[in-house]
Amino acid sequence: MTQTGGDRPRSAAQQEGALGPRPGLRARKKAATMRHVQATALALFAERGYDAVSIEQVAEAAEVSPSTVYRYFATKEGLVLHDEHDDVLTAALEHHFGQGQPSWEAIRASVEEIWERHVVTDAATTLARMRLWSQVPSIRAAGYLLVEQRADELAALMAGTGRWSRGQARIIATGVISMFVAALRNWHETDGRTQWSLHIEKLAQWVGTMVDALGQGPEVPGAERAQDDGAPPPRA
Repeated sequence: MTQTGGDRPRSAAQQEGALGPRPGLRARKKAATMRHVQATALALFAERGYDAVSIEQVAEAAEVSPSTVYRYFATKEGLVLHDEHDDVLTAALEHHFGQGQPSWEAIRASVEEIWERHVVTDAATTLARMRLWSQVPSIRAAGYLLVEQRADELAALMAGTGRWSRGQARIIATGVISMFVAALRNWHETDGRTQWSLHIEKLAQWVGTMVDALGQGPEVPGAERAQDDGAPPPRA
């Protein structure tokens, strides 16, 4: 089960102030409640089976109201899919891309911001979530919708740097997020016995190959972007 209390070690980017100030008391209380509710839900799913547990039963076991569960997780699938590390990863990506790093280096550095907590500190929770992803069709379907949403967010971030057209950024971002999920699935299939750093390194190599194939985007932001998005090319 995931830890539900105490401060966790901050990432390198957080220590440098890149990810902004420490969350306030209200945000920390909300995060602690969400960790507790998710841990309770995962324990019930493991004990009784996913389909046999209702949100109301999760709320009762976690000693919160059903409305709290719905407000924080929206759906039953959300109890499994919620990942508290997503915001840290997004902030790290914004930081590293903002520093002008090559895409594969920025992505590798960003993933390294969360990997220890994700697959070491919270290994049992991550494995339980991936197990349900692989076993329950409704979770898998909702999960791939979330993958698409995260890919769109990353694509917008990449295109905003001016180094890639919107079309290029979407291809790279979709590939990166999909490969990250695939790497997690591979790690899960070994019951977490493989070193996650090997998966990160392989992911970085794939990203580098993909970016090399697509190119680094327009040298002068605007020209290739306009053509890629369907607008007429600029006049000479």
